[in-house]
Amino acid sequence: MSSNDAKEIVVISDGTGRTARRLMDAVLVQYSGHPVAFRVKNTYTHVRTAQQLDSIMPEINSDDLVIFSIISDDLRTHFHDRLHELDILHLNVLEPMLSTMSKFLGFHPEYKPGLLQIIDDRYYRRVDAIGFTVEHDDGLGRQIGEADLVIVGPSRTCKTPISMYLACNYGLKVANIPIVADDQMKSSLIERLNSVEKNRVIGLVMRAEVLARVRQERSEFLSRGKAGREAMASYIDLHQVRREVKFVRALCDNQDWEVIDVTRRAIEEVSSEIIRSHERNFGSTAELE
Repeated sequence: MSSNDAKEIVVISDGTGRTARRLMDAVLVQYSGHPVAFRVKNTYTHVRTAQQLDSIMPEINSDDLVIFSIISDDLRTHFHDRLHELDILHLNVLEPMLSTMSKFLGFHPEYKPGLLQIIDDRYYRRVDAIGFTVEHDDGLGRQIGEADLVIVGPSRTCKTPISMYLACNYGLKVANIPIVADDQMKSSLIERLNSVEKNRVIGLVMRAEVLARVRQERSEFLSRGKAGREAMASYIDLHQVRREVKFVRALCDNQDWEVIDVTRRAIEEVSSEIIRSHERNFGSTAELE
C-alpha cells in the first residue's frame, strides 16, 4: 500500500499532545504485522476553546480518525457533537479513564488542562538536573555557568550527596568542587566561577576535629600498606584539616560566598537550609518539589 493510500489520523490535545500520541502508539504497534498503512496527518496542541476546534474542523476529512485528549467537559462535549454530526470516527482517550476513575474515587476530576504537561516538564527538568549534577561532580564538567548552585568545600564535607539530593528533589543543577589549601588552586577556582553569580555559590565546612575523624574512617578503606598510609597522612592530619577549613572560610568570606557548617547535620537539613537561601535569592522552588 502506498503512502497516498495510508489511513490518516488527526491528533488534537489541550496540552502537548504527548498523552494521546503515547496511547495511540501503544495501540498501533499491535497492528504493525498487518498489511495496512497509517500515518498521523496533523497534530494540534494547546487547543482550549470552541473557536480553535471549529477552525480545525475544515482540515478533518470524513474518513480520518480523530484521536483527542481534551479535559474540559464542555469542550469535549462540543467537539464530540461536531464530529458525530459529520459521522467522523473519533476517540477521546481520556474519557474511559476519567469515567472509571470518578466511579472508583467517588468524585469528579478538576478538569484543568495542562496538568500532565506540568508533571512531565517537572520530570524532565529533574532528569536534566540529575544528569548535569553527575557530570559536574567533584570538580568535573564544562558548563558550570549553567549551574543553579555551585557547592565548594574541603573533601568529605558531603558535597556530592547534598548536590544529588538537591537535583533529585528540587530539580536544581548543582556543581560541586573540592577545595584544598593552595593559592594556585584558589586563583583557578575564582577564575572558573567568574560566570557564576556570587549568591549561587555555597561553601560547606565542618569542625576540623569531626572532619579529621571522618577522613580517618574513610582512609581505612582507601589506604593499603605502608605507602598508602603515608600518602593519607597529610589528608587526615588534624593541623592540615584545620588549615583547610580556615582556608575555605577565608576564601568564601573574601568572595562573599555563603558558608554553611555541616557538622553532624543530616543531608536533608543542610539541603533545606540551602533551598531557603536559594528561595531568598531567586524566588520559590516549590513547583519543583
